[in-house]
Amino acid sequence: MRQIFMKSMIKSALMATFALPFLTATAQTPTGQPIKIGFSTELTGAWTFFGTSCVAGLKQATDEINGKGGVLKRPLEFIVQDNQTNPTQALASVRNFDVNDKVLAISGTTNSDVSLAMYGYAEQNKLPFLVPVAAFPQLTKPGTKYTFRIEPDAVGWGYSIAKFIEQRKPGATVALMYSDAALMRAIFAGFKYQAERSKLKIVSDIVFPQGSSDATVQAAQVKSGNPDYVIISGAGAFDAVLTNQILDLGIKPEQIIHPFGITTQVFSWGSKSIGSIYGTFFDQGIDNLPKEGRDFITKFDASNGRPPSYVENYCYNTPYIFKSAIESAGVVDREKLREAFTKMNIKELTSGTPINFDSNGARKEYIYFMQIVSVDGKRNYKSKQLSYFEWNPEVIPVYDLVK
Repeated sequence: MRQIFMKSMIKSALMATFALPFLTATAQTPTGQPIKIGFSTELTGAWTFFGTSCVAGLKQATDEINGKGGVLKRPLEFIVQDNQTNPTQALASVRNFDVNDKVLAISGTTNSDVSLAMYGYAEQNKLPFLVPVAAFPQLTKPGTKYTFRIEPDAVGWGYSIAKFIEQRKPGATVALMYSDAALMRAIFAGFKYQAERSKLKIVSDIVFPQGSSDATVQAAQVKSGNPDYVIISGAGAFDAVLTNQILDLGIKPEQIIHPFGITTQVFSWGSKSIGSIYGTFFDQGIDNLPKEGRDFITKFDASNGRPPSYVENYCYNTPYIFKSAIESAGVVDREKLREAFTKMNIKELTSGTPINFDSNGARKEYIYFMQIVSVDGKRNYKSKQLSYFEWNPEVIPVYDLVK
């Protein structure tokens, strides 16, 4: 049985967390029938860190919007359902959103494998799909009409890591350790493409099956190769296992690069990881964040007991993107919404980063590289910005590298 903001399989202790209504009663409470959007996300399974973080950002923005009159004077309602980090479950939830809930659009997923299942349904059934946090390039492959991806594509992340290492240590040796998931395959395809051009030497290339829980043997192999850098990207909790096993063998934190990092990941890496590097698209340590970004961080921290990162930021901006597109369309209509997305030219409230989509629904390419300065348990951490990259996606054969 499905209810808004909770799934029957979630333990009762978690139910209280997600059973909070998004509609806040104020003097400006919107009237009329809700504008419904199906939000299938990862509240359980390997990607739980991302899905629960996403919902927290989503709730904050939806409360703000509905507290100020909603959209077209109607409340904006996200019907949140747990897809268990399972493509089959996600597809079932999307079909239910479409057939039974008659939603205007779908959104929510933070996992590329899950997103691909939703993508197929959205394109076939002409259902607008706004992807908040999933970066597999094939989500916006040529010919895509109804899917729009907020996050830059993952092949570009790998490309930028190679450029980053090239700047720091020309001719460096690099070890790769990652899970066999769509997102990671795309990241490392981009890295390998640019590593050859940047004259970096890959000394280990270790891929772990999904569901792996130990890397003792592989970590020792990497250590014996004495690489200058180790790029680590494990799925779910395995990411922390990989990181700590490499650190325990004597690899220095400054040698470790994570292609992406969110608050809960930083906490899972722990204080031993101070000095390590991660990629991101929004972080409290970014230089020159606007006031709106600082206000978002402060408010989110006060409500959730930890600072937000790029997942919470993208999911916070998601309701505002819908609001802008629906108001631009002037009506609650799927085709009009899709058309509004194609013409969108706004900025993230929190960062000022432009939001516009190319003909396939892809977003501007950019990434920040941060270094961990301190980790205070699971309450706070500090980071500093090392580099910022922007690139033209045409410099990389994105859709040829990842199928």
